[in-house]
Amino acid sequence: MNSTSTIAALSTAYGKSAIGIIRVSGTNVPKIIKSHLSHELLPRLATNTIFSDSKGNEIDDVIAIFYEGPNSYTGEDMLEIQCHGNPVILDHVLCVICQKYATHSKPGEFTERAFLNNKIDLAQAEAIADIINASNINASKAALISLQGSFSTKVGSIDSSLISLREYVEASINFPEDSSPDIYSQDVSNKVDALLKDLSVLSDSVNEGIAVNQKPVVAIIGKPNVGKSSLANILAGEKRSIVSDNPGTTRDAISHDIYLDKTNITLVDTAGIRNTANSIESAGITMTKDAITRSSLVLYLVDDAVGFDDSDLAILENNNVGNYWLIINKIDLTDNPEPSVSYNTNKTIRISVLKNTGIDLLRQELSSALVPNDQTVGTARARHRMLLNNVTEHLYLSKKYNDNHQIDLVAEELRIAHQEMLKIKGGDINEDLLDKIFSEFCIGK
Repeated sequence: MNSTSTIAALSTAYGKSAIGIIRVSGTNVPKIIKSHLSHELLPRLATNTIFSDSKGNEIDDVIAIFYEGPNSYTGEDMLEIQCHGNPVILDHVLCVICQKYATHSKPGEFTERAFLNNKIDLAQAEAIADIINASNINASKAALISLQGSFSTKVGSIDSSLISLREYVEASINFPEDSSPDIYSQDVSNKVDALLKDLSVLSDSVNEGIAVNQKPVVAIIGKPNVGKSSLANILAGEKRSIVSDNPGTTRDAISHDIYLDKTNITLVDTAGIRNTANSIESAGITMTKDAITRSSLVLYLVDDAVGFDDSDLAILENNNVGNYWLIINKIDLTDNPEPSVSYNTNKTIRISVLKNTGIDLLRQELSSALVPNDQTVGTARARHRMLLNNVTEHLYLSKKYNDNHQIDLVAEELRIAHQEMLKIKGGDINEDLLDKIFSEFCIGK
């Protein structure tokens, strides 16, 4: 990445709106202000001005804010231009800026510059993406905790203890006469045990943070013609899945993004599972199995008149479905038409999609199960968990070598553990991984 260039991008969603914001960062910001704005700008003072092209033709009446580096998001000179939210105007303003003074930014390039300029560490940068992509308000609040440095502080504390232990071991190697081997070995063992204890607590927090950060995926599965598509439509509030009395109508895994109790959930309507010679239907069943593997929860639908039998159990076992609820549909056609929730081996909910009974009950249960309540942990990534596992592994190896008085190997394992710990906040990390992390951001952030 060429961090010396000036970059520009539309930072608000594309489309018509009240305002649209163009963001610029880099050394050419003062030139852009002088060439295209009718007023001088004082730092951090919103100024009503006119944006003109290079020939002096007025394009829009805007609000402009200048952020003087290093006191800006990226650590560089920055400019935000609030235009009228017409895509035609925004595209033209951006085109004028990029004709001479800037290039179009890549996804996440503004935040990448903030990281490279030491405004934030890598874990905080990831938290910014988590805020933008949060599927519910609690996940957003958790990401804010990470952005404010809670997770980084805990990582830094363990890192400091690890550095102190490395210094102690290296000193023992260089000056072996200063302490007896037995006393030294016990000291190292105690210090490693304390680190492992702290790592265990942090790892538990990371696991909780990953769970908070994940968008719930709910797959609706079952035999053909039990009402899967009808249930998907009623939960989604729109008829996106085709409904028919003919078994095998659904040939695809159809995803619905639904908003449930302030939480975004992906609901997947799937093809009915059965033995079939139809190649297209078989492909749909394969997609059903894929949906099962990536789901947080499976709703297994059965017809109340038929009941749950051995063939249903075989479907669940053959597809390794563990976390599922049993949804009994069409209760309006049997002797027990009352909706209910029962808790046996698996949660069982009785509903009638046709009569719209028990649907609110199902929504309440889904909300309770899928909406995270814990806002005290920050969000985390699988990358953090992998690195903490690596640190833990090398600490256990150091403990093993310490028991055998192999002090040089202890020092080497602690060095590797320290390197892995540094990667969480962005130290000693390769450029390919940085590109991957920041490519997940939207353009303009």
